[in-house]
Amino acid sequence: MDSDEGSELYASDVEHNYAPNIFKESESDGLIDSYNPSFDAYFTHASSHTRTSTNVFSQRVAPLSPEEHNAALARASVHAYTPKVPFDCSSFKRWARELDEGFNILFYGLGSKRSILNDFAKHVSRRGHVAMVNAFHPSVTVRDMLASIARVPGVQSTSTSVLTQERVAEHFASSDSPHLFLIVHSLDRSPKIARAISSLALSPHIHIAASIDRLNAPLLFSASQLAARKGSLFSSNLPTKNVGFSWLWHDLTTLAPYTAELTFADRTSISGASSSRARVDITNPVSGPLTETAAIHVLAAVTAKAKKLFSLLAAKQLENADSSDVSEVNSAHSPHDQQHLGLTYDALFTLARDAFIATNDTALRALLGEFRDHGLVVSAAQPGTSGSEVLWIPLRKERLLKLAGNLDGDAT
Repeated sequence: MDSDEGSELYASDVEHNYAPNIFKESESDGLIDSYNPSFDAYFTHASSHTRTSTNVFSQRVAPLSPEEHNAALARASVHAYTPKVPFDCSSFKRWARELDEGFNILFYGLGSKRSILNDFAKHVSRRGHVAMVNAFHPSVTVRDMLASIARVPGVQSTSTSVLTQERVAEHFASSDSPHLFLIVHSLDRSPKIARAISSLALSPHIHIAASIDRLNAPLLFSASQLAARKGSLFSSNLPTKNVGFSWLWHDLTTLAPYTAELTFADRTSISGASSSRARVDITNPVSGPLTETAAIHVLAAVTAKAKKLFSLLAAKQLENADSSDVSEVNSAHSPHDQQHLGLTYDALFTLARDAFIATNDTALRALLGEFRDHGLVVSAAQPGTSGSEVLWIPLRKERLLKLAGNLDGDAT
């Protein structure tokens, strides 16, 4: 019995002695260096410093010029596949019924809704007058909308009186007035028209069917305007209480291209170029980004000495670009980013004088004035100096190289 007393093993002893033996063997084999529970491994990984890559996509890919952007859109439109979502026109009756019940309808979803709303306008034209507003058009104003409503017989008492929203709401509030169906395309494109419609939407005989395209469109409407409902509380004497929309929201996803809605959009505007150019407008009041085509047109109209000066500045800027770091050149998306590739005014004057382009300061500034007026050359104060300025051409390296090659070819 005495010999067996020390031979009994308990569960705690087995767990305590078994694991170390395993890890000793593993350590001798070099397979396991240490053992950490799962929670320790998690906190060890979470406390480690994360490394963020400096390879930003916008620094690796050069932005498109307006010409390249238009060409890409033209190529894409040829091979574009437009999926079609089936639509049942039987929904028109339900929408018309909802309008009769005192609601206004707001359509949302991906894709153009213009053609369906136009068909719906034809459907309700038998029930009253229809006025259509293309809010996506940049020149459409509240006055244009009121002018369209003024064509309804009886709305405008005299041809010389100015029609207001209050006058329209008061006219259609009477029980013997006709019904007006107001179809608004892309309401979120014009906040002014949205505010004007808020004073008409609660009129009993005005029915609104509108579409929105943007994700943040609901921010145009306040909570009180969304909660407002049509009813007997409408009073032409208290116009401030008649503001609201009484929306019913309908998903009208069509996946159709926004062909008509984007007709008046500036497709050549590049957000990065436009925003960066706005920073240069302080000293060079030229709107819009500089393009290769615009530079060619300006250079074709200047004198031979001005062309030589431009070629001289372009050559020095290209030399600085070749000697600079590749990442610095790729990150130069805007004219301000290319300041380190420019040339000081004193250095440019010395080079121009040696090349017999400008022998004095007045002649050099006269040649630079034409380029500055058209945005071909921009300038900024040199950091750390008093009064000294840096001049450079706001074009990326590959486009400036092509433009300089064209100038050299014309000179020969």
